[in-house]
Amino acid sequence: MIGHVAWRLFRRALVNLWRAPMPSLVAVLTIAIALFLGAAFVAALDAAQLLLRGWGAEASITLYLAPDATEAQAGALVDELRREGTLEVVYVTRDEALSRLRQELGDLGSTLDGLARNPLPPSIELRPRARLSVDALRALAARLSKLPNVAEVDYGREWLDRLEQLARALRAAGLGATLLVLGAAILVVANTIRLAVYARRDEIEIMKLVGATDGYVRLPFLLEGALQGMAGAGLAVLALLGVEKWLLPQAAAAFSFAAGVAGPVLHAPEAMALVAFGAAVGLVGSWLSVARFLRT
Repeated sequence: MIGHVAWRLFRRALVNLWRAPMPSLVAVLTIAIALFLGAAFVAALDAAQLLLRGWGAEASITLYLAPDATEAQAGALVDELRREGTLEVVYVTRDEALSRLRQELGDLGSTLDGLARNPLPPSIELRPRARLSVDALRALAARLSKLPNVAEVDYGREWLDRLEQLARALRAAGLGATLLVLGAAILVVANTIRLAVYARRDEIEIMKLVGATDGYVRLPFLLEGALQGMAGAGLAVLALLGVEKWLLPQAAAAFSFAAGVAGPVLHAPEAMALVAFGAAVGLVGSWLSVARFLRT
């Protein structure tokens, strides 16, 4: 009995959608565009954050030793760091540091020949063998700064701070854009269902007179909204799969700076979640319009 009633309500929702194809099509396309833009923006945001984290993790750490550190003390520190096994360690002597500076200055390198003594301190260049998050890189730099004979630690702090600010701005922009497109989709569904409600207001009034409850009146319209949302989400999933298959490979080949960062992939659970979310958007829009009508 319950199954029969559910089938009747479902069939009634389909018939109502068929009777008003243009408003339904507009709602479906709007939901599809909104979900596609939202999902694409979230995927692009994730890829951008992965890229930023990758750039940040590649920043090397340089330990500048105290000027009075001896070669034996520097060697002991190098051996200690190498024993950890998590860092690539390169020791740069004073003479090597001066030679590097001379090469970087190019034609002006000859100006260093008149120095009475080498003013550059020895240093230890470190590179993590595995990728680290920004927080982990900061924690590592803080730990290294406490080692004996270490005067200064340079790990590109200003660069990492700018990367973090950019990541926060991207997250805020992504949240705002997603809320905007979803709000637009809900409004379109609500207006579409409201038109359907007003077109059948006489029928609804007769149903109320013969004892139909608000829930019974509301349910077909909620099903209409859910079906519109699911159809729009299905179109969005197809569009995302098309972008993933045809557009992303060409984009990856064009942007060599993003090499090593995996492109976003739409998996089956995520596609199902997107369809469920589309149904929820349709339900919310239809609930708002029908609830407003039933209160009048």
